[in-house]
Amino acid sequence: MKTILLDTGYWIALCNPEKEKEKQNVVKHITKLIDGNNYKIIIPFPTLYEFLNSKLSRKGRQRFHLETELSKQKYEKVYDEKYRKKALENFFKQFSFVNYDISLVDEIIKEMIEDTTLKTDIIVTFDNGLKNYARSMNVEVIE
Repeated sequence: MKTILLDTGYWIALCNPEKEKEKQNVVKHITKLIDGNNYKIIIPFPTLYEFLNSKLSRKGRQRFHLETELSKQKYEKVYDEKYRKKALENFFKQFSFVNYDISLVDEIIKEMIEDTTLKTDIIVTFDNGLKNYARSMNVEVIE
């Protein structure tokens, strides 16, 4: 069974199809994979924090089936305690000298990709930095 890790962008595209039209083919493809039987789906809790606090809460509390979606048994929600310290160190190492956006959530996801116990085979992300990192770790990218 292959493992798919979902980044925040997937949830944003899923919940905002009218604003994320160019990403709907990816959403449909991932939905089919999730509904199939051959994949385990990893949801890093930081991606839920990022999405729920920034995007969903600003939608005027528009009703969405996210609660039902997240209750699917295929989803494994992964807490980030194990990854926080190193991710924070990596964030601050980059913070002062990179000229692109960096994210603590992305640093945690990188740590999860490195965790061989999670065995991430595929990542769904629209973030160029995560795409490049995942590919460097031989993780398939769906974008």
